[in-house]
Formats: sequence, structure tokens, C-alpha cells
Amino acid sequence: MSTSLFKLSRKKFMRAPQLEAKLAIKIIMALVVLYFGSAILIGGIVIYPAISETALDKDAISVINSVLVLIFIFEIIIRYFLQQLPVTEIKSFLLLSIPKKRIIKNVLLRSLVSIYNALPILFYLPISINMYLDDYPLKQAIVWWVSVTAFSLCLNFISFLANKNNKALAGFVVIVVLLYTCERYFETELLRAAGRFFDAVLTQPLWVAVPLSTLVLFYLITFRFLKNNLNLEGALGSKKEIARAGRYDFLDVFGSNALFLKNDLRLILRNVRPRNIVLMSFLFLFYGLIFYTTPQPQFGLVFASIFISGGFLLTYGNYVPAWDSEYYSFLMCQNISYKKYLDSKFRLMAFAVITSTVLSLPYLYFGLDVYLMILAGAFFNIGLGTWITLYGGMLNKQPLQLNVKAKAFENTQAFSGKQFLLILPKMVLPVLFFIIPATLLGSEEELNATAGLIGLGGSGILGLIFKNQILNLMVKLFAKDKHEMLKAFTQK
Repeated sequence: MSTSLFKLSRKKFMRAPQLEAKLAIKIIMALVVLYFGSAILIGGIVIYPAISETALDKDAISVINSVLVLIFIFEIIIRYFLQQLPVTEIKSFLLLSIPKKRIIKNVLLRSLVSIYNALPILFYLPISINMYLDDYPLKQAIVWWVSVTAFSLCLNFISFLANKNNKALAGFVVIVVLLYTCERYFETELLRAAGRFFDAVLTQPLWVAVPLSTLVLFYLITFRFLKNNLNLEGALGSKKEIARAGRYDFLDVFGSNALFLKNDLRLILRNVRPRNIVLMSFLFLFYGLIFYTTPQPQFGLVFASIFISGGFLLTYGNYVPAWDSEYYSFLMCQNISYKKYLDSKFRLMAFAVITSTVLSLPYLYFGLDVYLMILAGAFFNIGLGTWITLYGGMLNKQPLQLNVKAKAFENTQAFSGKQFLLILPKMVLPVLFFIIPATLLGSEEELNATAGLIGLGGSGILGLIFKNQILNLMVKLFAKDKHEMLKAFTQK
């Protein structure tokens, strides 16, 4: 009887329409998880001996302990943006004579059985095994692993609360900011104290009671939160807010396109999923810190320029027009033209590219040639990248729920061979537009960077010159696919 709720979930999956496609997606997801899991496992295996060999004057586990708090912070950020909590099935259970405690325990247990909670086994367990092989007593290795595992599982419940309670999220952010401020500006060592705590666990195993007690505390807090809100109107139900129309008159300068741009702005501001996607696209601005701080080949710098200015295209743009799937049939019943609809999407993405390019001005610190590369990549993204993205979005016929946070790998239902092939133009074309003229006009020893920049930026300028012709072609493609898209968007 205790496993009946799990059986219901399994039956729902097995009886769902398009079972073969969903099974195929599960296999793809399993392969992706296997890849990243293998990478994390290898990292856990090699990190301890690598530190032992490089930091001869320090204890390897002490070095790891000193950065554990940073690992935990990074983990909670990943969990908040990507982890989908298993709470969507609760509504139907509330109508049945099932005790609330049983439902809550099922939800919390399912949240623990997640790929995000595999980190203690894949990463921390190999470290503890290396500790034992490095002459640490078995008791100390076990206690250390239990401690970090308990804190890692605490993050599962913190993510649960942060996703469902804005006050909990704000409290977590404030605590992290205060800790960093005290550490950075007031010469305290609050963050480093976490490392010392794990060092203390090794010397005095009784300290393991602290992380275990913390885990139990967060479990009880989450249990109580769910119990108080386990109703159709509570935190687990869909939030009903007063719709604020918002005039956004400043967009009227775009004429007939203003109506669509206003709808896009309202969609982003009102709904959870597009809002999170837009926030995630902001993180693409920091790609340059990876590429520009280490020696890179020229094509690596081209990739960086595309990522920095094209974050919005690569995240939000890939799901146009799927963002409008909930009311797409209504749009198609109106007296509107596809040309104006697609032109408004082009303007929205072009504005995002321009904004990202302006925000990337601090990269001038690395030199004018670096920012010119970003500028050339921005021209490519506006002139050609936007149209490639719109065409790829046309192939994505999976409807989106606007107020449901995206799961990791969720939209792989819409993944196809054609969409995979469209990844190549986004990545390969800008490299070719840079490398070919840079090679032809350069010497045998080095590429002509100026010619490469002109080739990359010029390709985007040509796209802008022939914008109307490309737009008319896109209108024909969308109109041809209109009824198939309408049918796909009505299948929930």
C-alpha cells in the first residue's frame, strides 16, 4: 500500500499518448545523465590525488573542505533553476480519501529520488574512498561522507522551499550576500568557517550530529510547509494573480508591430517559465570570462562572441512560437498577418542582442580586438542568427506551460534530426565567416583578424540588407506549416 502512489505515477506514464516517443526521450535523457554523471564521477575520482600531487604542503581533504561551501552554493543555484519538484500530481490526490501525511511523505521521498541527489555518491563517495586509501581511518572517511551527504540533501529541501515560497528564496539570497559581504569587506571568515567545520568532523566524529540534525530540521520544516499549504488554494495550487494589463506605450514607436511586442513583454513579465529563461540568458554574458582569461584559438573567440550577444536567441528564441502555444489558435483566428507577427519576433530578438552587446562593454578590459569580435558576432546574430532561430522554433511544435518551471531536458519531446542540424549553422557558420576570409587574406603563419571580423560582421549586415526577402520566405514557411502547428499545440 505504501508504494501505490508510485504505481499510479508509473501507470500514468505507461498509459500516456505517444508512449513510444516518450520512451525514446527517456533513453536520450538517460544517455545525457550518464554522460554528465560519468564526468562528475571522474571528477570525484581524480580531484583528491590531483590536489595531493599539486599542493604538497597542504592536506588534500582540507583544500576540498575549504571550497565545499562554494560547491553547495553552486549546487543550490543549479537546483533552483533546473530541478522540477514532483508536486504536480497532488491536486488529483486531494480529491481522494488519502491522508495528507502520506501524500507529503510520497512527495518528499520522490524529491529525494532525483538525479540531482546523486552527487553524494558520484562525487563525494570517491573522495572518501581516496581518503581511506590515503591512510585515513575508515571511521573518519565514513563520517566525512555522511556529513557532506547530509548537507547536500538539505539543499534538496531548501530548493523545495525556495521554489514554493518567495520569502524562503529571499532569505537564502540575503544570507549568501551577507556572508559574502562580511567575508569580503569586514575581514571575517564566516564562509571559511564551513571548511574548518568539516576539518573538525575529521578530528571529532561526534560533530556529524550537526549535519544530520540540520537534515532532519529541514525535512520537518518542509513537511510542515506542505501540510499547511496542501490544498487547491495553497502554495501547491496554481497562483491566481490580478492581471495588470500594462500599457507599455513606449513601444508604440514600432507602429503595427507594437501590439505583438507588448504581448511578448507581458508574457515575459507575468509568467514563471519565460521569466526564468530570460534570467538564464543573462548568464551567457559571462561566457567571455571562460574564453578570454585563457589562451584560445580564433574559432574559440568566435564562439564566445556568439554566446555573449546571443544568449536570448539560444534560450528564449528557440521556443518561438511555442511560447504562444496556449493561445496560438486564438491568434490565428484574428485578422493579423504572419509577416507582422514574425517581424515583431525579429525585432524582439534583435533588441535583446543589442542590449547584450551594450552590457558586454566591460570586455573592453581585455582589449579592443576582443570587443570588436563581440560586435561582429552581434551583427551575425541579428542579421542571420535570428532567422535561423525562428526557423528552428517552427520545427519545435511542443506546447509550453508558461507558469510551470522548466525541467532539465524537458523539451526534448520536440527534438528532431532537423533541429539538431540547425544547431550546426548557429555554431559553424560564424566560424566559417571568420576563418575563410582570415585565412585567404592572412599569411601562412597567422590569420588576418581584420578580414575575419569583416567577414563575420559583413554576413550579418547582408542579412539585414536582404531582411525583407528573408522575412517573406519565412512567412511562406510558417503559413505552410500553420495547420500542423495548430494541431500540435492543442495536444497537451
